[in-house]
Amino acid sequence: MDNQLRTVIFSSEPPPVPRSGFERDVIREVELLVGALPAGTAQLEVSRAPGHPEWPEPHFGVIPKNTKAAPFRGAAVASDLNLTIGEAAWREFYGFARGGTIVRGATWREELRLIWFAVVAGGFTERVYRNSRGKAIGSATKLLVNGKELVIRNGRRAERLLQRQRVESITYEPYA
Repeated sequence: MDNQLRTVIFSSEPPPVPRSGFERDVIREVELLVGALPAGTAQLEVSRAPGHPEWPEPHFGVIPKNTKAAPFRGAAVASDLNLTIGEAAWREFYGFARGGTIVRGATWREELRLIWFAVVAGGFTERVYRNSRGKAIGSATKLLVNGKELVIRNGRRAERLLQRQRVESITYEPYA
């Protein structure tokens, strides 16, 4: 279990404070998932949500050692789970704490593990739509989670006003 956990504090921000229950349990579950990987495979960072230092909920980020594998980031807020998979594919799972969001009848822990296993296995592609400066303005990713397609799509797909569409396809590799 040589995977590292870092709590990241930016400047004078107080540390993140998860509420007991789902928020704290999600962080603990991600710690267990990262800890179960082969030694040195990934690093887990827990911090305040980037760009939102006023939010007390902790933000987690799993950074794989393989730079061609997909990062796995997110935060639990009340009973919802916000996940970013890869560079820009972001989705909020409303009521995730109740379970059954993707796989009917599954608990939230089972669903989180199924999503995690799909990310760690790699082999999926993210299409990233960029503006003229190269900044990601939208994305689309499809993961196979327990035999069911999970689509994560957000942002604008292309900048169309007087500019050419710039799309990058990123195929992610396994963590190990």
